[in-house]
Amino acid sequence: MSRSVMVDGLAAILTKWQLSNPEILSQTPIAWLWKVQQKDGTTAVLKLYRQIDRGNEAAGTNLLNAWSDSGAVQIINNSGAAVLMQWLDGPSLGDIARSGEAKRADQLLCVSAQSLHLVPTSAISSLRLLEDVFSALFRIKSTPKCPVILSRNIHRATEIARHLLGSQPSPIPLHGDLHHDNVILTLAGPRVYDAKGYLGDPAFELANALRHPKGLSPLVRDPIRIKQVTEQFAKAMNVSPHRLAQWAAAKCALSIAWRAQGIISQDDESDLLALLLDQADQ
Repeated sequence: MSRSVMVDGLAAILTKWQLSNPEILSQTPIAWLWKVQQKDGTTAVLKLYRQIDRGNEAAGTNLLNAWSDSGAVQIINNSGAAVLMQWLDGPSLGDIARSGEAKRADQLLCVSAQSLHLVPTSAISSLRLLEDVFSALFRIKSTPKCPVILSRNIHRATEIARHLLGSQPSPIPLHGDLHHDNVILTLAGPRVYDAKGYLGDPAFELANALRHPKGLSPLVRDPIRIKQVTEQFAKAMNVSPHRLAQWAAAKCALSIAWRAQGIISQDDESDLLALLLDQADQ
């Protein structure tokens, strides 16, 4: 979507939903986010996707709707490439961690995960199977410049992913990207947003959080912390710590594959992948 098309789309949505005073908040590879004012004067967030199919968040809105009473952001309106959601006042759990309270942020993330999954979620249409999500990892190739250890670790993580996908328990709806910077701590408690909308193994849900919070690389790469949060997150989801650790390594490799766009030569998380594989071996 070009900028001119985006502006035209924004104007149409503002008119359609009677919104005003748009202020750009941020833009990501898949969407723009705007702070807007509703007709009743309250503030909301408008997310305008670059593609009408919403990319890898296609099913996330439906899932957040289903979780509206379980700690997820309220979806106010939803049409085509546009989603209007409630404004959340408060810091992200990532901000809390970066302010020096990482353990508190980890605990609040567990609270959020437990709240979302406390009651079984009814069937949600269009959730993406984890088998499909991981397809990019199975197609990855290495260039001659790729360090041997990274190539070897990607292969190990790929085999782990195959094993996990082939031995999943009964699948459940998953946020798919549940980490510290996708949770806001409001006065009413933590609220989750930006769901991908996957379907699969419960042990996957908090696995990606081992790569977070962003901006705290020494903490995220501390083997003691990796072991502690693996056990903490597994307890929160009532899953095996070993299986969660395996998913964490597999997801790290998948993120590397996504960034490499099919051909890998190097990656800034190659050292983290090695650490997560070490934890998965325990």
